[in-house]
Amino acid sequence: MPSKRPKRCALGSEPIPVRYSRVTSPLPHDCYVILHTPLAIPFPTSHIATNGRFQLSEDIWIESLDTEFATRVIRACEPPHHRIDKSVHDTHLYAFVRQIPKTLPPPGTVMPAQHYHLPPLFTVIALSRLIRPTSTGDRYIAQVFPWGDDPAIQAVQVKGVCADVFLGDRSADWLTPDDGDELRQLMPWISEDRKMYDRIHRAFWHHENAMRTYYLDTRWTLVVAGLEALLNVEENNVRFQFKSRVSRLAAALGVDLTPDEAHDAFTIRSKLSHGQSFLFGVGTVLAPDKHRPLYDKLETLLRCAVKRCLTDATFAGHFTDATTVNAKWPCCARCAAEIGPTESARIRSDDGKRMCATCFAKVGRKR
Repeated sequence: MPSKRPKRCALGSEPIPVRYSRVTSPLPHDCYVILHTPLAIPFPTSHIATNGRFQLSEDIWIESLDTEFATRVIRACEPPHHRIDKSVHDTHLYAFVRQIPKTLPPPGTVMPAQHYHLPPLFTVIALSRLIRPTSTGDRYIAQVFPWGDDPAIQAVQVKGVCADVFLGDRSADWLTPDDGDELRQLMPWISEDRKMYDRIHRAFWHHENAMRTYYLDTRWTLVVAGLEALLNVEENNVRFQFKSRVSRLAAALGVDLTPDEAHDAFTIRSKLSHGQSFLFGVGTVLAPDKHRPLYDKLETLLRCAVKRCLTDATFAGHFTDATTVNAKWPCCARCAAEIGPTESARIRSDDGKRMCATCFAKVGRKR
């Protein structure tokens, strides 16, 4: 006698209890949604969308979706099994939503035409991580079609990047209303017409790439590269440029990172990026119990620096090019020693590069 198949669970059955008062809007239609589904933490009593839709721009907002609707989005994005029934529950805290504009993509667009309007939503989420790191990833992205009370939902599968985001501290994996106010200030940067300086753009890219990388060995090299993108200008003595400028940038932004820690961070980066060791093998440079705390300082500094650049045009101007970087954080072109503000204006080599008093004297004797 054939065994009975397990009874299929009804859509939206056995919902996970909601631990806060959820205010939802009517079901969104003709839009993209990206769910934020935090894991392994209790849901908070309040967050950015607790009191309803949080509008970021005319066509982009954050809201908590109806439980049944969110379950349908998750079901659409989860891979189906064969001959195995499964229950799907609403595990989202809130969703990033974009109403799909009626404009057509320009000729020659690389992104598939039907998803041309999705990348700005990715940018919004990456910008939000400059304010507060959250684990919003690419597992639950869907296009909701405009028809009927029960609209069709199509999963959007993003390839080429990690679908997940990894946090060191998951105790506050959500945006608050204050975070949302800061995010509104960053929204102009989603426009293709708003260009970042190249150094800032590279630093921003390395920050987001690090957040999507699981192994700390790789994250370390990405975050250090992001800080190098901002601050390194000379081909020689790169380590000492990093030590000097990164520690001074940290002091300006209120991050507790000493010159010796910056030196150790770059030394470890070199061993990792050149394949000389894994992180567990650099104990002679820095004790293993200090690896994560130092990495967290580096990541925090990169995040604070990029966010400051995007909200403060004067600060961003220090990263226009090598000349402006060296003017703000002068280092000797020969030994990378820090040059004080009183001597930086008078000690220069013939090619216009700043030099410390010692190196300037050595060059003079050789001549």
